Amino acid sequence: SFSEMPCKESRAFESNASGQRLNPVKLKDGSALTIEGEVNKVAANIAIGRDWAGVHYYTDYTQSMLLGEEIAIGLLQEQSLTYLPSEGLSMTLPKFDGSSILIKNGKVIPL
Repeated sequence: SFSEMPCKESRAFESNASGQRLNPVKLKDGSALTIEGEVNKVAANIAIGRDWAGVHYYTDYTQSMLLGEEIAIGLLQEQSLTYLPSEGLSMTLPKFDGSSILIKNGKVIPL
């Protein structure tokens, strides 16, 4: 259950075959898949996609990264609404500007 997970866990998890336990997701090189890494990947893909589509110049990449970050935060915020408050799900995320936020119960709280 989520109550067994360590506080401030940044790794991504998947259920085992029976659905009774959560196991950390491992990459091919043996390192852990992290939520932060996946959010950064979404932001980068949005920025690069806008460049490839010809919507913006490559120099707009930084602003596109920030837009991608906001989209990723919105997705996590929406996802947090699918958990019961009793499950105690919360996510702390460092942002590109050096600040951090807490996502909990559909709310984004600056830290």
